[in-house]
Amino acid sequence: MANVNLKHFFLKLVNTRTKKPLNDDTGDFQVYTAGVAARATIYNAAGTQLTQEVVGTSFLSRDMTDGTIEFYTDRTISSVDVSILTAKGRAYFLKGVTASQHRVDVDPERSDYILVAAFNDKASSTTVRPLGFQLRKGMLVKDVMVKVTAAFAGAAAPSNRYNIGRSAAPQGFGINITLSAVGFKVFDPVVSTTGMSATVRRGSDLINYHLSSTGGVDYLDRVAYIAATGVASNSLVIRRQTAATLTHSFTNSGVSGGGRAYIYYFYSLLPTETADTSF
Repeated sequence: MANVNLKHFFLKLVNTRTKKPLNDDTGDFQVYTAGVAARATIYNAAGTQLTQEVVGTSFLSRDMTDGTIEFYTDRTISSVDVSILTAKGRAYFLKGVTASQHRVDVDPERSDYILVAAFNDKASSTTVRPLGFQLRKGMLVKDVMVKVTAAFAGAAAPSNRYNIGRSAAPQGFGINITLSAVGFKVFDPVVSTTGMSATVRRGSDLINYHLSSTGGVDYLDRVAYIAATGVASNSLVIRRQTAATLTHSFTNSGVSGGGRAYIYYFYSLLPTETADTSF
């Protein structure tokens, strides 16, 4: 029975070509406030809050059931955004989902995807923080980008900088990325007359730097990270470069004055590593 004090969101993913529902019991989803890089407050049918964030430590995903995404919100909420990663590694970002939508047509037969994960600056330490998503087998991560929607403050400039990677390589995708201003952040190397800086750049999962020890020519090779298996070491993580003294007001359901950002993971699915196109 639906909880009359809450608004019921029920979404079914449907293959846009076959018109058949996706059958997925281990896919993950995260619910965000519409248009905001912050996790929304959601509940189950009994009115118990479903944890999407442990303040200052981990972000968490919720699991789909038979390809169904179901949760409740306060009745004042008109729409939410939903970020999805299916069991076989297909990502979908649903914008402005309403409680009456029910069905979402998706294309599980394409090869290129973008996974979206949001985070904020509720952690003042340099502890590695899981984002709640784990790379699936056959995902070939080619690039990562950040969009800052609320500037990251802190007591000193180094506290605005973040590393982005996976649990086995927390700096694997991006190193020392400054998030002190809103806008898109790409992880290009810092170049000067003396060569390239290897301290503010893409991580070793995405690029190989060859720095001359004798003042010669520096050069780099772009590479991609292959998730050969869907194991815990491939859980996506972030880490603050330098601990910050934060004065923001933080709770499980909100933040006053804190930084927020989306991370975009651009990847392809390797056809020989993905079992099928069902989900």
